[in-house]
Amino acid sequence: MRYFFPLILLTALPVVAAEFASADLEFFEKKIRPVLAEHCYKCHSAKSKKLKGGLRLDHRAGVLKGGDSGAAIVSGKPEQSRLIEAIGYDNVDLEMPPRGKLTAAQIADLTEWVKRAAPWPKESVADGTQKKFNLAQRRAEHWAWHPVKKQTPPKVKQTDWPASPIDHFILAKLEAAKLKPAGPASNRTFIRRAYFDLTGLPPTPKAIAAFEKAAIINRQSAIENLIDGLLASPHFGERWARHWLDLVRYAETFGHEFDFQNQEVWRYRDYVIRAFNADVPYDRFVKEHIAGDQIKPRFAKNGGWNESRLATAWWWLGQHCHSPVDIRAYQAE
Repeated sequence: MRYFFPLILLTALPVVAAEFASADLEFFEKKIRPVLAEHCYKCHSAKSKKLKGGLRLDHRAGVLKGGDSGAAIVSGKPEQSRLIEAIGYDNVDLEMPPRGKLTAAQIADLTEWVKRAAPWPKESVADGTQKKFNLAQRRAEHWAWHPVKKQTPPKVKQTDWPASPIDHFILAKLEAAKLKPAGPASNRTFIRRAYFDLTGLPPTPKAIAAFEKAAIINRQSAIENLIDGLLASPHFGERWARHWLDLVRYAETFGHEFDFQNQEVWRYRDYVIRAFNADVPYDRFVKEHIAGDQIKPRFAKNGGWNESRLATAWWWLGQHCHSPVDIRAYQAE
């Protein structure tokens, strides 16, 4: 019997510790949870893409359990809590949040929260395990894997406006928003738009005069000839290759603090321009980037070299940090 009463007390301790005064819970909801949500949940919660340090700060059990470096707090003892040490920026190897120190008021609130034994309302713990990627399900749901189907153009009220089936889709959206399509652009406006869109250059006065003259005879034919000519221009590839080069972070140096030159990388730039001008199919273009040295060669029309292999220079783009193998040779250079 003498062991029974202490046993009851020990069994009841977790229950008592988990019950907090309403004032403490209100303090947590107003002062603590908003700070954790704004500055910590991105890396330390069930919704994190990748849980940093094995630490979760979106429930009390996770805070007490801690992560790879141990418990985040010692209940009632902020001076022994790694969380308080981290937000105080007292240890250069342990500074959180990494993007900037919290305000003095926020640090004081978190310190007070730990002193109060980290009050937290009773709530279920969200499952932080990430689901495995299901390729079969992705294929069934995502449009990119679905076969192309012919779509019936939607019906429109202004039936004389669409010049192609695509125009039906545009006009249907305009009519749904109670808007009317803009009128046709003048010949001079049209040629300027076409030139800037396709080549990035303004039309010459001679080109404008020729287009206006042709448009008087047959405007549709003049437009088709204009677009065909611009698509065949080498300037088309020079303009539109820039979008791809921006996407892959093309540069002629490696960046970082030394910013060394990336020798011969211009060959990749010119490859992209030629690919756009040659209207290389997109799937082939991507394959050349990934494994251009392994697939069937695609030879240049004029030079006879293997264009596919040049695409693999893409792997060498981006920022690089140069760590010398031979320190003396590096210093001499």
